[in-house]
Amino acid sequence: MEVFFWVTDLLIPVMMIVVGYFFKKHPPTTINSVYGYRTKRSMASKEVWVFAQRYFGGL
Repeated sequence: MEVFFWVTDLLIPVMMIVVGYFFKKHPPTTINSVYGYRTKRSMASKEVWVFAQRYFGGL
């Protein structure tokens, strides 16, 4: 039972690291409303979109 809690405690941080790495190396290239760091400001232009996605991946 102790191992189960240990695994569940590490699952979310590991998933956040994996998703962050994915977004940093392969950010969404087109502005979309499905996934990515989506705010009015980040969706204002293509240049801002790319910067926001790369920055989001490093958080």
